[in-house]
Amino acid sequence: MSETVQVTTVAGDREVIAGRLFINRGTGVFHYDAAYLANHAAYALAPSLPLVAGAQPLDGLGGLSDSAPDRWGRKLLQRARKRTSLSEFDYLLGVDDAGRQGSLRYWIDDTPLSSDGTGIPHELDLPELLTTADAIELDPSAVDDIQARRLFRATGSLGGARPKANVLINGELWLAKFPKPVGDEWDLMGWEYTLNRLGADLGIIVPQARLLKITDINGEDRHIYVARRFDRLQDSRQRIPYISAMTALEASDGDGGDWVDVVEYAREEGADTEQLWKRAMLGVLVGNTDDHLRNHGFLRFGREWEIAPCFDMNPTPDGDAHQLALFGDPSYESSALVSKDSLSLFGVSEQDAHGWLRTAAPLLERASERARGYGVDAPSASVMRPRFERATQTVRELSS
Repeated sequence: MSETVQVTTVAGDREVIAGRLFINRGTGVFHYDAAYLANHAAYALAPSLPLVAGAQPLDGLGGLSDSAPDRWGRKLLQRARKRTSLSEFDYLLGVDDAGRQGSLRYWIDDTPLSSDGTGIPHELDLPELLTTADAIELDPSAVDDIQARRLFRATGSLGGARPKANVLINGELWLAKFPKPVGDEWDLMGWEYTLNRLGADLGIIVPQARLLKITDINGEDRHIYVARRFDRLQDSRQRIPYISAMTALEASDGDGGDWVDVVEYAREEGADTEQLWKRAMLGVLVGNTDDHLRNHGFLRFGREWEIAPCFDMNPTPDGDAHQLALFGDPSYESSALVSKDSLSLFGVSEQDAHGWLRTAAPLLERASERARGYGVDAPSASVMRPRFERATQTVRELSS
């Protein structure tokens, strides 16, 4: 079966036709539209899709992969369609249009894919969504078909394995991340919110976020982390172009990557590489092990790609392995980030680095107490206390 799909994006603050995707027997070929190539605001949708005329065969989804769901979304689509053998293009085109990541949209016969008119759920729907997410995690086959499809539509192309969904809060598009019914050894959602607030105090650009307490069907109070979608303007109607660092570097899922490549790409685009140093430093201090290339990205404003807000950062009690290496070393420590080579790479002066470390010390020291203030339970706060004590000692030693 072959399909021709029209692809649109935002260029020069307007939604325009970027090109067409031709799909045949599980493979895809992309062609830029002639009018788009002539548009002074046009840009390459991804480095692997240079702004040239002619056919560009895709390697899998290639530069379009950020539009497709990740592990959680794929699990939901398999359940919604009662099929486990879906093609990459089934995943790409099955995503609900309203919640799709970034500015790329896919159309057949002037109808966006996929859209059934039901819309994004609202904040008041979160308890029901949590119940369905729990059921999907425990036994997908036991979930009602309508509920499964609704949760998939709400999930869109959001990445990661953590249960999540898009919701409307006061008319704006937000991402909701759910706790798992089994397997979470501490309040991960509470700690992600704490790291979001801590990062903001340390000069790291983060999305607007809230921590909500929801009572589940068993009468248990649980936290849901919600963050405003940074790839939408305030009214949630206009989309902002977005690519992950994985797409920017023409990498694939599972590729470890290196900070050197991420920073060099950011520098070529004129982005603020000091932001990357701050998030790398905070990540290594708190044991954020989920630092792969999908968890960093770029937003396009005007004619440049800028670093997207920091997201998906969580502390671990004793995790020190990194998915993103530094100068080829995946086991680097915080001291490596204040070496002359690292500071030169990130474009950070020694004075600014030491100033940041001095600011970080008291904030890290009070992190567990701060988490308790946000409603994190005592055991979850206590399990992280040794990690933050070590982090506090480290930054004091590095700044002395």
